[in-house]
Amino acid sequence: MMDNLKARSLASELNELACKGCTEGWLEKHDGLSDPIQDINECESLGFITLERKERLINEVKEINSEN
Repeated sequence: MMDNLKARSLASELNELACKGCTEGWLEKHDGLSDPIQDINECESLGFITLERKERLINEVKEINSEN
């Protein structure tokens, strides 16, 4: 579980992802130390991103991962 400060910072990044291409760029920069889908889930569970954004981002991450 990430701390609130890290989650808030990550949520700020996630809230700026407007398209699948943006999500792909975020994944390329991801540190690889944690699971991107788990990071998204944690930000939503802490209330920093909406359920709708969480669902969209998780779907995009899964699509991108299946393409690679």
